[in-house]
Amino acid sequence: MRFEVPSKGKQLCEAMLDKDAVLEFRVLPQPHLCAVVRQGVADFARAHGVADEDLTHILTALGEALANAIEHAGGEEPIDLQVRVGSDRIVVTVQDSGVGFPSELMSPPPDLPDLPEPSAERGRGLPIMRRCTDIFAIRSLPGRGTAVVLGRYLSKAASGSSRGRGVA
Repeated sequence: MRFEVPSKGKQLCEAMLDKDAVLEFRVLPQPHLCAVVRQGVADFARAHGVADEDLTHILTALGEALANAIEHAGGEEPIDLQVRVGSDRIVVTVQDSGVGFPSELMSPPPDLPDLPEPSAERGRGLPIMRRCTDIFAIRSLPGRGTAVVLGRYLSKAASGSSRGRGVA
């Protein structure tokens, strides 16, 4: 059973203009497909004017979100992805049908450490996603899966005009 990405994440996507380029696809939850997904998203984003700097950040966040979906969703249900490129931003949504966890649409708490202790073997995914994006939201419901919304305001709009944005 799937669920809608509610209010905040949905509004972020709907705020983008109707003329946005949209790519939607499903991928099996298999680690070896992550590279294929990242390449497909990179090709699509470049074809729609996303600069390499912005693309590097969004692909890094996407890689973490995909890894989490594959590891934590369990099962063989496909993972749904949507990529939207507008004149000033790129937004990627990764949604799985896994076990989920109790939450509301949330941004990571402000007191979430940038990264775990160097000796920690896990716990880097959410901080990396947060650092690489300007828009970051998570929605998860027990038994219904998790959706992660990753967005980045473009340093160069798709039209090629500079926005003077610094590195995140």
